[in-house]
This record gives sequence, C-alpha cells and structure tokens, in this order.
Amino acid sequence: MRMKLYMTHTSPFARKVRVVVQELGLSDSVGEVPVDPYAAPADFLVVNPLSKVPALVTEKGEHLFDSSLIVEYLQTRGRGLAAMPRGAQRWTLLRRLQLAEGILTAAVACRMEQRRPPEFVYQGWLDRQASAINRALDALDAEAAELLHDGAVRTVEVSAGVALAYLDYRMPALQWRNGRERLASWYFTFAQRPSMLSTQPPADG
Repeated sequence: MRMKLYMTHTSPFARKVRVVVQELGLSDSVGEVPVDPYAAPADFLVVNPLSKVPALVTEKGEHLFDSSLIVEYLQTRGRGLAAMPRGAQRWTLLRRLQLAEGILTAAVACRMEQRRPPEFVYQGWLDRQASAINRALDALDAEAAELLHDGAVRTVEVSAGVALAYLDYRMPALQWRNGRERLASWYFTFAQRPSMLSTQPPADG
C-alpha cells in the first residue's frame, strides 16, 4: 500500500514533510492528497480528527499527524537525511531545530491572525510574534556557519529552510535578510535544492 500525505501547497508544515519525502528518496512511496482542512471533509477527519495538515496514512493504514511525528516516521522508511549526532552536539542541534520550528509556529500564528476581519486583528499579538521571529533569526544567523550546505542535510536544515521560505512567502515586509548576511547566504544555497524548488507554494496562494 502506498502512503498518503494529506497536505496543502501553502502549509509550511506540510512543505517540511514534502521536502523530507524527497530528501529521503520516498517520492514513489508517498502520494500527495491535497485537501482543504477548513472544509473538514469527512474522509480527512477520519485520518486526522483535528482537521490539520499534514497528515499521513502509512503503508499499514496507520494515521499519523503533526509534521515532526511524520518526519520521524519517514526517517525509518528511507535514507538520505544525515542522522543527528549523539552527545553534547545533539542538544545544540535540537535547540537550533526548535528555533526554526518556533519561527514557523509564530509566522503561521501571524497568518491566522491576519485572516480575521480587520477590526478584530490584534496588532499587539502580531508585534509579539514578529519580535520572537526576529530574535530567533538573530540566533540562527549567529550559528549559520554550522548549518550544512551540500550533500545529506539534517532535519534542522529542512526546518530552517522551510521557515525562511515561509517568511518570504507570507511576511515579506519583515525583510528577514537585513543584517543577517550569513543566514541569507546559507538560505540562498539551500533554496536551490531540488526538494525545495519542487515544493514552492503557488504565487497566488
């Protein structure tokens, strides 16, 4: 049975999984199923009662949701991502991964707030998320030299790359590259990976 990945083309969390699928060489084993989680179709709710993407149906018919859980599962099914090291370096990388994930979470929170009617948008909330994003970006920029460029990358690079791409897509006014030349240089190279190029969101999304 081929795996099914319920996704949208605009979700950065779904994109993270889609990039991982390609980096692991699992494209032939995973079929993408575009879905509108806001419409909450019945077949999708069976897979994920939370009505969020991404969600994965495994070869055995198991239902997995949350991008981090799906990525962890996919790493048992394919090869291509570099393994996380053991020891002290592992905690450094996991902290860096959480910075990238935090940027994604804050950026999506901003997007959801901006979908509300203008009179209900809370600018203080948007400002708080933007400040958190900028602090996390500064931290990543300080460690950009430790991010991998070529060959097998790790989940931390995938999450960081997808997060930066989402800022370009949904928060261009943030101008995240300003003053962060090291991170911008790393992203310029990472964004050329085939897995990133083939999962770009639609311009009119």
